[in-house]
Amino acid sequence: MDGQSYKLATKCSKGAKMGATALSHMADYCEDGKVKDTIRDYVVKHRDLAREIDGAIAGGGRQPKDVWKIAEWFALKGIEFKFAGEHDTQAVASSAVSSADKAIESLERNARTYSLADPEVCDYVRRTIELQRDFKEDMTEVMSKK
Repeated sequence: MDGQSYKLATKCSKGAKMGATALSHMADYCEDGKVKDTIRDYVVKHRDLAREIDGAIAGGGRQPKDVWKIAEWFALKGIEFKFAGEHDTQAVASSAVSSADKAIESLERNARTYSLADPEVCDYVRRTIELQRDFKEDMTEVMSKK
């Protein structure tokens, strides 16, 4: 796996891992079972995609990377601070959707930066963006039924 492909793949994988971690923590602040279930479904989807990308990285003769523990810690503390112990499903859903928008922007920017990456890696980016868009759509649908 060449340098650009490796950098893009690791960014994509780490983003999926961080998304799974953040969503998992956000679910703890939901009161509504359907919203919580939707978030937890996407935690699994994020983790599965990250494992698949890591497998491709390893298959390309490179070492997958984990999210830095300090980055996870700051993300989790940010979530705790944001919700301050309150269980507000609407706020969690809104924050999760906003996070998906930010992830899409970051993925699109990384795809432009590493535009010479292998098509397989570009497909992972496309699929990760699709996962974020599906999440937004499903959250919007679940919240509209409340």
